[in-house]
Amino acid sequence: MFRALEAVGVLAPIGGIVLMIMYRQRARTGVTWGIAGAVVALAASIVGFLGPRLSLFSGGGASGEAFLGTMRAWALLRVALLAVSVILVVIGAFAGRQGGRTPVAWLSTGLALVAVGSALTFVHVGLGTNNEDLSEILGLLVETAQFALLGLGVLLLCLAVVSGRPTADGRREPAAAVANAAIKAKQFYDRAHVNRR
Repeated sequence: MFRALEAVGVLAPIGGIVLMIMYRQRARTGVTWGIAGAVVALAASIVGFLGPRLSLFSGGGASGEAFLGTMRAWALLRVALLAVSVILVVIGAFAGRQGGRTPVAWLSTGLALVAVGSALTFVHVGLGTNNEDLSEILGLLVETAQFALLGLGVLLLCLAVVSGRPTADGRREPAAAVANAAIKAKQFYDRAHVNRR
């Protein structure tokens, strides 16, 4: 389950890109900004996923302090990329709105999730030498929560880009499409999980 949440977080920017491409007729200017932001968010996800792993391989003979410095550098790069991503997607959410309502709920929820996920980047669990295993497990849970929150936050921001726009394309509101896709994904996961037992 935890790896599934982490995968959702890593792949959410791709889902946002697909969503914006599907609804690009509603807001060409906004979608251009939004896709640029989602691509940067995808780069941040890749940095967040590969950074710690590359630090382990590159820091083989390095001291603990050098290793932690490398980890901090990856974390700061990821946060910087996320900040650029959020700015671009928020610009996309406001761009080209002519009399349409701005989806404040999607924006505020997405920004809150990204803020909490970004804050988790700097949470380090250390319960002492007697509880190293528990510290490692808690660290993995924090990392999983971080990926999930950041990914879902970016996805909601991408949804804000195309939501609340004039509907000349005859499609239903993007939020309904995303909710339907989430329900189908959950059902697929449940079926796959039951079949594995």
